[in-house]
Amino acid sequence: MRRTNGFQKPYNPMQIGTWILLPILLFQFLFFASPILPLAASVPCTIALFACGWCTAYYAYKCCGTDPIDERLRRHLNQVEGVDANGGNGNDTIDTAVDHQSRQHPTNGGGVDEGPIKFCWVCGIDVHELSMHCKFCDKCVSKFDHHCHWLNTCVGKANYDYFFKTVGSTLALVVVHGGVLAGVVVTFFVQFMQERTGSGPGGAILDRANDWFGADIGLVVAGVNVFFLIVDGVCASLIGQLFLFHIRLRHEGITTYSYIVRDGQRKCEAQRIKMDLERRRITAVETAKSEGKTIRKWRLMAAGCPHVGEVVCSPCDPLRLEDKKSKQKPMQQHGDVELGSDQNNKQEESTMENESSQEERNVPVTLGECATPSPCGYDEPDHISSQKQSGVDGNDAATLQNKTSGDEIVNPANDNTTVPSAPQAAMNQKRDQQHSESDVSAKSVEFLTISSQNGKDKAT
Repeated sequence: MRRTNGFQKPYNPMQIGTWILLPILLFQFLFFASPILPLAASVPCTIALFACGWCTAYYAYKCCGTDPIDERLRRHLNQVEGVDANGGNGNDTIDTAVDHQSRQHPTNGGGVDEGPIKFCWVCGIDVHELSMHCKFCDKCVSKFDHHCHWLNTCVGKANYDYFFKTVGSTLALVVVHGGVLAGVVVTFFVQFMQERTGSGPGGAILDRANDWFGADIGLVVAGVNVFFLIVDGVCASLIGQLFLFHIRLRHEGITTYSYIVRDGQRKCEAQRIKMDLERRRITAVETAKSEGKTIRKWRLMAAGCPHVGEVVCSPCDPLRLEDKKSKQKPMQQHGDVELGSDQNNKQEESTMENESSQEERNVPVTLGECATPSPCGYDEPDHISSQKQSGVDGNDAATLQNKTSGDEIVNPANDNTTVPSAPQAAMNQKRDQQHSESDVSAKSVEFLTISSQNGKDKAT
């Protein structure tokens, strides 16, 4: 039977226990603690306690009344109910139309949470990836956290905030109730001992407890308060742990189910490592025994003792020490690699800067470009400096330009020689290389011809 809220039958015994315990705490305070308190303390304490009780009841009601079902499953059930209401018989219509729509990622404004999905084999449709099927409620719960037996409902995305507030308000209720009872009980017994030993008169709380509703049963009233103080202490410790646990879950952004799965994986991994360590220990003990290393054998055996050895002898365990060293070496190597890579990068950058500066220094300069000293401090080409030394100024630039032949520049120091420009020099170098290659190939052909001729002569 699929449950839609926490008020549906069958009721859980723990749920019924909460329905009984909350009113009992309120009435106990109202009849056994508030009457024996001073009026200045009784009124605010009673108001604070009943405010916490009202918040607890309200948030618990909202949590139980909110259905945390997966939105895709909700739409699927609504369509099924609509088909049945229209007189449909069938599962065929549902399977072809509804299931086809439920498998589509986009929605048509129906409020379905888009995102990763998975298939639930129990419900028979695709649901959200974080949804889980609850066997108690027989439905997939959106962002499933856990099934609360105290509220007899599942806790999921829709009602998790109500559940968290319920736990917080219940903790506040128990703390206020227990704190007031602790003050009442301590004061009562202090005044009771003073009156009993005659060291001083009793007090107002002792007198009001003895005159409780005119019954003169102060010790009975104190005994009831002591009993509920113990109940408050137990409840506060349990609920406090639960509240702190969910604060941690909210901080990490995970659910109770995810935490349980992660904790189980960690335990399995720790157990696997422990078993592997024990197998290594057995082999190491046998090796130390065969090699005559008595001290190492004792250290291995002491560290392998259950419980005591794992805690006391763990720092001197040879296997654990070896594992630490093996883990530290890759970290040191990684650090050295990073340091070396940084140094190589710096060296490469400095080399590139030097090469670029050298290239800038070797840029070919035409006549007239260096008529004034270079602002960057570059050295002038030889032909420019010789031009200045020979007394050639800027006015003779045209004459020198007229003496050029093609891409060649006439040397002002000697008109019979020319200085090739950078492109002409490259072309000349390429032409010389082609000539040398052709000469080499010609010589190779000549050598092969002579060799073949000699071979024929020898054969003759």
